[in-house]
Amino acid sequence: MSELLHPFAGKGTGQRIALLRAIREHGSISAAARQCQLSYKAAWQHIDNINNLSPQPLVARLTGGKGGGGTRLTALGEQLLDAWEKTGVALQAGSMQERQTLALLGRLAVRTSARNQLAGEISHIQRGAVNDTITLRLPGGSQLQAQITRESCDELALHEGGHAIALIKASWITLALPQAAAQIAIANRLPGKVGRITAGLVNSEVIVTLPGGYSLCAMVDNDSLASLAIAVDDAVCALFSSQSVILGILD
Repeated sequence: MSELLHPFAGKGTGQRIALLRAIREHGSISAAARQCQLSYKAAWQHIDNINNLSPQPLVARLTGGKGGGGTRLTALGEQLLDAWEKTGVALQAGSMQERQTLALLGRLAVRTSARNQLAGEISHIQRGAVNDTITLRLPGGSQLQAQITRESCDELALHEGGHAIALIKASWITLALPQAAAQIAIANRLPGKVGRITAGLVNSEVIVTLPGGYSLCAMVDNDSLASLAIAVDDAVCALFSSQSVILGILD
C-alpha cells in the first residue's frame, strides 16, 4: 500500500484525502466539493489527477439512478482511504521530531502546472544518437510516446518495465474525430470518449476518457469545438506530439 500512497505525498494530500472521504460519505462530487470548499471543476480536476496517478481508478462515476447517477470510491479507493486513516492514527501518535521529518519530506514532493499527469509502465525504449523515444503503456492498453534527450533518459535511469509519469499541458492536445485522426501523421493518437465539456467564452475544456479509466484534458477553442460537433459519450481522438510529453519519475 505504500506504493499507492506515495504519489499523493506532499502539499495537497490532506485536501485530496478529504475529498475522497467526502465522496465516500455523500456519493456525489458536487456535495463532496461543497464540503471541501472546492469548486465543482476543481474537485473533478483532483479526481482526474488521482485516477491518472493510480494503477486503477480510485473514483468511479455511476450512471442512472436518482438524479442521473452519482460517484463512488472503487474497491482500490476504499482500500487506500482505509490505509490512510490507519496511517494517520500512527502519525498522530508519533513524536514531534517524526512529524517534523514527515512534513519536510512533504516539501520535497513536486507539483506541476501540467493539467495532465498519467502514470504508466515503460514498454519500449528506442535509442537514438541524440534523442530517445519512450513508449509508455497506460492501464487499459493505450500507449503514448515521449521523445526526450538520451542524456535525460540516462539521468532518469529509465528502463523497459520501469514506471514513469507523463506530463502534458492541456493546450498541447488537439482533438479530432476518429476517421479524421487516422489520416493525421502524429506520434500520439489516443482514442477515447468525451467525458465532460466545460464551456468558456473563448476556449472550452474537454475531458477525454481513455480505456482503463484514465482521462486527458484538452483546451479547445470554441470555433474548433463547434466544427467537431461532439457531445458527451461521442468517440474522439486526442492528438499530441511526442515532443510535447515531459517524463518524470517517483524517485
